[in-house]
Amino acid sequence: MTGGSDGGRLEEQPRQGSGDPAVQFAAQLSELAERLRTGGVPGWPTGGGPGSTRPAPPLTPPWTLSATQLQALLDDIAARRAQLQALRAQLGAFDEQLGALEASLAPLRDWSRTWADLESAAIDVWRPGRRDR
Repeated sequence: MTGGSDGGRLEEQPRQGSGDPAVQFAAQLSELAERLRTGGVPGWPTGGGPGSTRPAPPLTPPWTLSATQLQALLDDIAARRAQLQALRAQLGAFDEQLGALEASLAPLRDWSRTWADLESAAIDVWRPGRRDR
Protein backbone atom coordinates (compact mmCIF):
# COMPACT_ATOMS: atom_id res chain seq x y z
CA MET A 1 0.00 0.00 0.00
CA THR A 2 1.27 3.41 -0.88
CA GLY A 3 0.09 6.89 -0.18
CA GLY A 4 -1.62 8.45 -3.15
CA SER A 5 -1.13 12.02 -4.27
CA ASP A 6 -4.80 12.81 -3.65
CA GLY A 7 -4.86 13.84 -0.02
CA GLY A 8 -3.02 10.89 1.45
CA ARG A 9 -5.55 8.29 0.31
CA LEU A 10 -4.10 4.81 0.52
CA GLU A 11 -4.36 2.58 -2.51
CA GLU A 12 -3.76 -1.14 -2.78
CA GLN A 13 -0.99 -1.80 -5.29
CA PRO A 14 -0.85 -5.26 -6.87
CA ARG A 15 2.47 -7.00 -6.64
CA GLN A 16 4.52 -6.97 -9.82
CA GLY A 17 5.79 -10.49 -9.13
CA SER A 18 2.28 -11.93 -9.05
CA GLY A 19 1.82 -14.96 -11.27
CA ASP A 20 -1.67 -13.89 -12.37
CA PRO A 21 -1.43 -12.31 -15.85
CA ALA A 22 -4.62 -10.32 -15.27
CA VAL A 23 -3.14 -8.73 -12.15
CA GLN A 24 0.10 -7.94 -13.97
CA PHE A 25 -1.78 -6.44 -16.92
CA ALA A 26 -3.98 -4.34 -14.63
CA ALA A 27 -0.90 -3.10 -12.75
CA GLN A 28 0.81 -2.12 -15.99
CA LEU A 29 -2.29 -0.27 -17.23
CA SER A 30 -2.62 1.49 -13.89
CA GLU A 31 1.02 2.51 -13.97
CA LEU A 32 0.72 3.83 -17.52
CA ALA A 33 -2.44 5.79 -16.66
CA GLU A 34 -0.73 7.33 -13.63
CA ARG A 35 2.32 8.26 -15.71
CA LEU A 36 0.11 9.87 -18.34
CA ARG A 37 -1.89 11.74 -15.70
CA THR A 38 1.17 13.13 -13.97
CA GLY A 39 3.09 13.96 -17.12
CA GLY A 40 5.66 11.23 -16.53
CA VAL A 41 5.72 10.23 -20.20
CA PRO A 42 7.94 12.42 -22.39
CA GLY A 43 6.02 14.15 -25.15
CA TRP A 44 2.59 13.71 -23.54
CA PRO A 45 1.03 16.91 -22.27
CA THR A 46 -0.16 16.89 -18.70
CA GLY A 47 -3.87 16.62 -18.11
CA GLY A 48 -5.80 19.79 -18.74
CA GLY A 49 -8.36 18.97 -16.08
CA PRO A 50 -9.41 21.05 -13.10
CA GLY A 51 -6.13 20.85 -11.10
CA SER A 52 -3.80 21.36 -14.02
CA THR A 53 -1.36 24.21 -13.58
CA ARG A 54 0.57 23.82 -16.81
CA PRO A 55 -1.33 24.12 -20.11
CA ALA A 56 -0.42 21.87 -23.00
CA PRO A 57 2.04 23.53 -25.39
CA PRO A 58 0.45 24.89 -28.56
CA LEU A 59 0.85 22.82 -31.69
CA THR A 60 3.27 24.28 -34.19
CA PRO A 61 3.17 23.71 -37.92
CA PRO A 62 5.66 21.04 -39.08
CA TRP A 63 7.53 23.47 -41.34
CA THR A 64 8.59 25.58 -38.34
CA LEU A 65 10.25 22.66 -36.53
CA SER A 66 13.97 22.09 -36.71
CA ALA A 67 15.42 18.78 -37.86
CA THR A 68 16.29 17.95 -34.24
CA GLN A 69 12.72 18.63 -33.12
CA LEU A 70 11.32 16.54 -35.96
CA GLN A 71 13.69 13.70 -35.06
CA ALA A 72 12.59 13.90 -31.43
CA LEU A 73 8.97 13.80 -32.56
CA LEU A 74 9.62 10.80 -34.80
CA ASP A 75 11.48 9.02 -31.99
CA ASP A 76 8.55 9.67 -29.65
CA ILE A 77 6.08 8.29 -32.20
CA ALA A 78 8.27 5.22 -32.73
CA ALA A 79 8.45 4.66 -28.97
CA ARG A 80 4.66 4.90 -28.68
CA ARG A 81 4.20 2.43 -31.53
CA ALA A 82 6.63 0.05 -29.81
CA GLN A 83 4.60 0.35 -26.61
CA LEU A 84 1.43 -0.45 -28.54
CA GLN A 85 3.09 -3.48 -30.15
CA ALA A 86 4.13 -4.72 -26.71
CA LEU A 87 0.60 -4.17 -25.42
CA ARG A 88 -0.83 -6.08 -28.40
CA ALA A 89 1.54 -8.97 -27.66
CA GLN A 90 0.48 -8.99 -24.00
CA LEU A 91 -3.19 -8.88 -24.96
CA GLY A 92 -2.65 -11.71 -27.44
CA ALA A 93 -0.99 -13.86 -24.78
CA PHE A 94 -3.77 -13.04 -22.33
CA ASP A 95 -6.40 -13.97 -24.93
CA GLU A 96 -4.66 -17.31 -25.54
CA GLN A 97 -4.62 -18.02 -21.81
CA LEU A 98 -8.32 -17.20 -21.53
CA GLY A 99 -9.04 -19.48 -24.50
CA ALA A 100 -7.12 -22.33 -22.89
CA LEU A 101 -8.99 -21.80 -19.61
CA GLU A 102 -12.31 -21.76 -21.44
CA ALA A 103 -11.46 -24.95 -23.32
CA SER A 104 -10.35 -26.71 -20.15
CA LEU A 105 -13.48 -25.70 -18.21
CA ALA A 106 -15.96 -26.83 -20.90
CA PRO A 107 -15.62 -30.57 -20.07
CA LEU A 108 -16.02 -29.78 -16.37
CA ARG A 109 -19.24 -27.89 -17.15
CA ASP A 110 -20.53 -30.86 -19.18
CA TRP A 111 -19.63 -33.30 -16.42
CA SER A 112 -21.34 -31.07 -13.86
CA ARG A 113 -24.54 -31.00 -15.94
CA THR A 114 -24.48 -34.79 -16.30
CA TRP A 115 -23.95 -35.20 -12.57
CA ALA A 116 -26.83 -32.85 -11.79
CA ASP A 117 -29.11 -34.82 -14.12
CA LEU A 118 -28.05 -38.07 -12.43
CA GLU A 119 -28.70 -36.62 -8.97
CA SER A 120 -32.11 -35.38 -10.05
CA ALA A 121 -33.03 -38.78 -11.46
CA ALA A 122 -31.82 -40.54 -8.29
CA ILE A 123 -33.81 -38.20 -6.06
CA ASP A 124 -36.95 -38.70 -8.15
CA VAL A 125 -36.66 -42.49 -7.74
CA TRP A 126 -36.45 -42.29 -3.94
CA ARG A 127 -38.89 -39.42 -3.36
CA PRO A 128 -41.45 -40.42 -0.68
CA GLY A 129 -45.10 -40.43 -1.76
CA ARG A 130 -44.26 -40.95 -5.41
CA ARG A 131 -46.68 -43.29 -7.15
CA ASP A 132 -45.64 -45.38 -10.11
CA ARG A 133 -48.25 -45.90 -12.77
